[in-house]
Amino acid sequence: MFKFIRKNASFAQLASINLFSKTGDRLFYTAMLTLAASLPEANLAVMIVSISETLPVLLSFLLGSLADRRNNKIELLINNSFFRTFLYLFIGLLFNYSTTFPLVLCIAALNFVSDLSGNYSSALVAPFSKLLVQPKDMQRAQGIISITAQLVNIVATFAGSILLTFFIAGTIAYINAMLFFIVGISYIFIRSKLLVVEKELPTITEEKTTTENIKNNFKTLYQDKFILNDLCQLSLLNGVFGGLTPIFVIFIQNDNVSLFLSRPLTISLLSGLITIFMMVGNSISSNLFKNTPTSTLNSTANLFIGIVGVGFILNNLYIVLISSSFIALLLGIVSPRFTAKIVNNYPTEHLGGIVTTVNSLLVLTPPITSFIFPLFANIGETFAYLCFLFYGLLLILISFLILKKKAFK
Repeated sequence: MFKFIRKNASFAQLASINLFSKTGDRLFYTAMLTLAASLPEANLAVMIVSISETLPVLLSFLLGSLADRRNNKIELLINNSFFRTFLYLFIGLLFNYSTTFPLVLCIAALNFVSDLSGNYSSALVAPFSKLLVQPKDMQRAQGIISITAQLVNIVATFAGSILLTFFIAGTIAYINAMLFFIVGISYIFIRSKLLVVEKELPTITEEKTTTENIKNNFKTLYQDKFILNDLCQLSLLNGVFGGLTPIFVIFIQNDNVSLFLSRPLTISLLSGLITIFMMVGNSISSNLFKNTPTSTLNSTANLFIGIVGVGFILNNLYIVLISSSFIALLLGIVSPRFTAKIVNNYPTEHLGGIVTTVNSLLVLTPPITSFIFPLFANIGETFAYLCFLFYGLLLILISFLILKKKAFK
């Protein structure tokens, strides 16, 4: 990994700055959830905070298309960072007022704007990857980004909890402002290098509206059936983890389940195993199973979804934990390969829009499954467990139908 970083120093610098900015996003999310949970209208407040965090990702396909049409991307990245700096300074000032529901609503709205701005920055960065990294190294690059992104997520969430122990939420807003100020300064330091690269970036010459570009991005992904299949599979595999956690919580409340740890630690163990095995998958993606088609790896993961359902039905905690770990491992292997394929295969001038469209679709299912699976549990726990078996079979069927349609063309 270090050899790759030395060889691709400019890419490593740009990716590091972009990931560092995501630290601020996650850091403040913990503070907002804690603040929302302290209100009398806690359930509604937490829901609004969660929406303010999720919705910007779902809207990022729009931001990506806008970013593709912009010149002077480096200047926009710098200005964007300083805009977010002032935004969080203002949020910090708002914390001087007493905590009420309207205040939390206002802060959530400002955080929503900040997250939109952050996703816009990620779209501006996307085209540089194609010029800074050789196609043969792209998979390794995306694997490193995936690993570090997950580490950033873990560290930022943990740091947010620690900081709230010693400081008030307003202080964390000021820390966030400082982080984005550092990001802006960092972009200034590497501006001269990136300006050379930016001159090589192709620009969109056709006169199309943003809406037309968005439609074209979706159409491009739809027409490539292999990409479409991988995209559907990865999105639905991500959805497994959205539904898994609430059902797992219900599962371990069952007196027939043999626990070797306390219930809170068992829940944490599931989350920890998923994260660890995802990172292991990211790290070995460019070295192992290189000649194995992603469709085969996805189908194997689908089978393990069914095994999770069997583990629930048999009240076997070990089957559930091991199967979930293998799903995370396979997802970790496939994800960097898929992203590298997207970056290498599609035009640089449309890359921001296509990458953000893909990211929007990848995060679409977890919120849905986290809502639907608990509803299944209300019908009956056994029914919810069987749904995991059906879910895995459904993914296999979807893959078969998409690839079959491609074969007949």
